[in-house]
Amino acid sequence: MTWKDHTKKISKLQESNTKIDMTVRERLEEMTQKMVDKDIAVSLEFLKDHLHLHRDNDDAIQELKLLVDLMENVEYSVIIDDNDQSVYVFFKKSE
Repeated sequence: MTWKDHTKKISKLQESNTKIDMTVRERLEEMTQKMVDKDIAVSLEFLKDHLHLHRDNDDAIQELKLLVDLMENVEYSVIIDDNDQSVYVFFKKSE
């Protein structure tokens, strides 16, 4: 196997990444519109898959922070379910 077997065109990578970024933003906007200031929290495990976030919880939360910071009047908070130590996220209007 040669190194050429492990290459991709930069333009294709950029195009693919842009498409994923747009999909992620649309998904996050749709979710926050329905969840903001409601009594609803969503599992971080779901968000990792749904928003293509990093597999590590801390890194996923940092990525989510970057995405939410791009949105107007929305912020997020994290809450832990003490029953099973799972992580949940909820959205609220920023002040």
